[in-house]
Amino acid sequence: MYEGKNSFMKDMIEIQDLYKTFDRVQVLNGLNLHVREGETKVVIGRSGAGKSVLLKSIIGILRPESGSIKINGVDVTQLSDRDFDAVRRNIGLVFQGGALFDSLNVGENVGFVLDEFSKMPAVEKRQRVAHALSLVGMSGIEEMMPSQLSGGMRKRVSLARVLCMEPKIILYDEPTSEVDPITSDAIQRLIIEMRDRLKVTSIVVMHDMNAAYKIADSIAMFYHGQVIADGTPEEIRNSRHPVVRQFISGDAVGPITEDESMKFGHVK
Repeated sequence: MYEGKNSFMKDMIEIQDLYKTFDRVQVLNGLNLHVREGETKVVIGRSGAGKSVLLKSIIGILRPESGSIKINGVDVTQLSDRDFDAVRRNIGLVFQGGALFDSLNVGENVGFVLDEFSKMPAVEKRQRVAHALSLVGMSGIEEMMPSQLSGGMRKRVSLARVLCMEPKIILYDEPTSEVDPITSDAIQRLIIEMRDRLKVTSIVVMHDMNAAYKIADSIAMFYHGQVIADGTPEEIRNSRHPVVRQFISGDAVGPITEDESMKFGHVK
């Protein structure tokens, strides 16, 4: 079991016995997961394993049936929506497709969270937006529209929007999907830079094992709504667990089957 680097002093995120069901399909089935402060935890597993459901539960988009989600020691499952909002301001979610508003330009998209959660003066907001865009290598594109952006640029702008709130936790949902290998590598480097420069705690959901090995401090694999392996990239790479071996090698033959995917549903 992964114990974390010496620099990771405490759990920033602690998930215990989490359950979530959709249409009688048990997506999270007593899931347990710990993420240390300043750590980048990559979560892998097939579609339907509950990875994106976990992210949405952490940020409060979904509420579990039972179990606890502790953020910096506070069990957010016991909070009212109003109290949860105060915690949520320290958490940013980078959606898979970017989730930009097509009718707003880049500057307006990035600054949208500031309009929602603060009464920041216009000058300060423009400065914050410019700084966030500079952090992701997108300086000076405030007037561009989302339709003018490539897939990689949209992902960077989505991250800039999250950074505007100066979060302590960043959740990434498939950040390297639907982009070319060069753009994927640039995004991977950006995730590493956010950890090293801003000291944020991150959970990254992805299927790309090469990227996972590169950016992760630790990797957890979900299977049937539970964590079946959690270790350093090297430990996961050398795992003898048959399900882990099949997944990381991409072998069609093994304990994971297409029939099993149909049985357990397609909720992410």
